[in-house]
Amino acid sequence: MKAQGDLFAATTPPAPHVTDDAVALLRARLHATLDLVRAAEDMPWDDHLTIIRQDNAFRYAKDLLPPEEGAALWAEFDVHMDRLYAVMNARLAADPSLPDAPD
Repeated sequence: MKAQGDLFAATTPPAPHVTDDAVALLRARLHATLDLVRAAEDMPWDDHLTIIRQDNAFRYAKDLLPPEEGAALWAEFDVHMDRLYAVMNARLAADPSLPDAPD
């Protein structure tokens, strides 16, 4: 009789196989997004759902690059997004008539 494995043991899912062409496209997209947020003085996307989508797309796409490259891109993206969130929140706090302004 075979022993059953631990159903609750932590496992790491296998990394998806991504072609070199796909990695090149992802890299170009991440760099374009990074260029956009680096140059932006205010949040470049109009609504919160789009902001979340862009953040998530960057977060997951960077994992398909070599680890050091993905981590470096994410670190810079995160710094610029923090800056843009601060600008957006200050603008919303200063003008309560804007949509999504805090009450």
